[in-house]
Amino acid sequence: MKKILSLGVAAAVLSMTAVAASALVAPEFDGTPVAGAEVTVNIVANDLTDAATSFEVVTEGLTLKDYAVTDKGMPAFNPDTMKFAFISTSIPENGDVLLTLNFTVDAATGEDVSVSLVPGDGVTEVDAEAAVDVVVDAVVDPIPDDPTPGEGEGEGEGEGEGGLVDDGSGEGEGEGEGEGSGEGEGEGSGEGEGSETDDGKGNPDTGIALAVVPAVLAGAAIVVAKKRK
Repeated sequence: MKKILSLGVAAAVLSMTAVAASALVAPEFDGTPVAGAEVTVNIVANDLTDAATSFEVVTEGLTLKDYAVTDKGMPAFNPDTMKFAFISTSIPENGDVLLTLNFTVDAATGEDVSVSLVPGDGVTEVDAEAAVDVVVDAVVDPIPDDPTPGEGEGEGEGEGEGGLVDDGSGEGEGEGEGEGSGEGEGEGSGEGEGSETDDGKGNPDTGIALAVVPAVLAGAAIVVAKKRK
């Protein structure tokens, strides 16, 4: 019976410890620190029981560039002393960001950068454990190879009216297919009527025919006259 009670008490203590550990204001890196670039750190509240808190921000390998405070309650931050204070009529909700800090990464590639909070006097719900991350080189996305020209296929059909070469009858129809390098292949057909262009197979022009007839008649008259003589 005593063993059972001891196990129960131990379990209760562990449960209370876990709750106390999660009910803290703590720093969180928002992204990976890159050498010479910028990185954001959020100071986040979770499961707080007090509507007021205060702490000092301590950093290594980072230089503060700018900051933003929550729009809830009455926050105050001094970038010179890196001290923050917050008071409100309501307790912050889980995940509320009380303070956002933008830093320039001074540490070299492979070195650690850290952000930690030192709780103010009488404040218990602040995580004193530092948030630590490793600095990396800037990652450059590789440039993709140029796509091979001429790849791709396409088909198309169309109908319309326009000038076609006449075969002598005055009307014409035509169909065509084509392929070429570029983006695809295409097929098309068209029907229509247009200006007539003689290809040499049709009748001669009427004007020329009328001009020839008098010459022929004149020649015939000369021949008849000679026979009479």
